[in-house]
Amino acid sequence: MALTMSVISREKIALVVFAGLIVLSLLGFGWYLLAGHSWNVAASNIDDTFGSMEGYTAIVYPGTKPPAEKTVDAADSESLVGSNAAGALPGKTGASESAGSGAASVSGTGVAGTGVGAGSTPLGDEADAEDASGTLEGTAASSDGDEQAAASKEGTLGSSSKKEPLTVDEAKENYESKNATVFALDAADLERYSEGTILKKGGHRFGVFSVTGPVSSIVLDKQIAYFKRHKVDFIVAITPDKSYFEGASGLDIVICTGDEGLFVMGETQNGTFYVDTPELDRVGAILISPSNVVSAKVLESS
Repeated sequence: MALTMSVISREKIALVVFAGLIVLSLLGFGWYLLAGHSWNVAASNIDDTFGSMEGYTAIVYPGTKPPAEKTVDAADSESLVGSNAAGALPGKTGASESAGSGAASVSGTGVAGTGVGAGSTPLGDEADAEDASGTLEGTAASSDGDEQAAASKEGTLGSSSKKEPLTVDEAKENYESKNATVFALDAADLERYSEGTILKKGGHRFGVFSVTGPVSSIVLDKQIAYFKRHKVDFIVAITPDKSYFEGASGLDIVICTGDEGLFVMGETQNGTFYVDTPELDRVGAILISPSNVVSAKVLESS
C-alpha cells in the first residue's frame, strides 16, 4: 500500500514538473518573439544607418498632415503688442516733453536775463538748441538703423534655419543608393487604389488597396481573398481612418492618412502593422527586412 502511494506521489510530482516546463517554454517563446522582433527592428535601423540594405524592400509615401506650427494666442499677441507700445511710446514721449521743457527754460532765461523782447533768442542759446536738435535726430536715425539691422538679421536667421521639404523621389534615391528595392505609394490620392492593384517588387508581391469610408466586412473579405488567391506576400491598405478595418483579418500593413496617434515607428495590433503618414514636408518609409520583419520611420531633409 505504501509502495502504491509512493508511485502515485512520484507521478504527481512528475506531472507538476512537466506542466511547469511547458509554462516556462511558453513564456520563453513569447519573450523570444518580443525580444527577437525588437532586435530585428534595431538591426534594420543599423543597416539603414550604415547604408547596407541589400535584400530589403522599402515602401515610401508622402506626408499628408499639415506641419505643426508654433502660433501665438491672439490674446497673448495683443498683450505683447500693448506692452511693447506701453514700454516704447511713453519713453519717447517723455524725452520729447523733457526736450520741450528744456527749450522753454532756456528761452525764458534769455528773456529774463537780457531784457530781449519776447520771441527772441540769444545767438548762443540758438546754437545750443540746434546742436541738441541735431543730436536727437542723430539718435533717432541710429535707433532706426539698429532696428533695421536687427530685422534683417532675424530674417536671415529664419531663412537659414528653415529646412527644405523632402520629396518622395529623394527618399527613393536614398534607399536605392543603399541597394534596397523601393517603390512609392501616393498616400494623398486614395482613389488611385480603390480597385486594388498588385505590385511585384524585389521578389515579393504586394496587394495594395484603399478604403475611404466605412465598408462591410463582406467587401473587405472579398478584396483580401482576391489578393490571397493571387498569392501576394503582403496586403497593404491605405485609409484615412483605421476603424474602417475593425474586425478584418488578413491585412499585413495599414497606412493611415489621418491622425491615429500611432507610434512613429508603427504599431502591430492583432497581427496587422499600423502606421500614420507624417507631416507634409516629410516622407514616411516602411522597411521590410530580408526576414520579413516590418518597421517604419519618418524621413526629413537634413
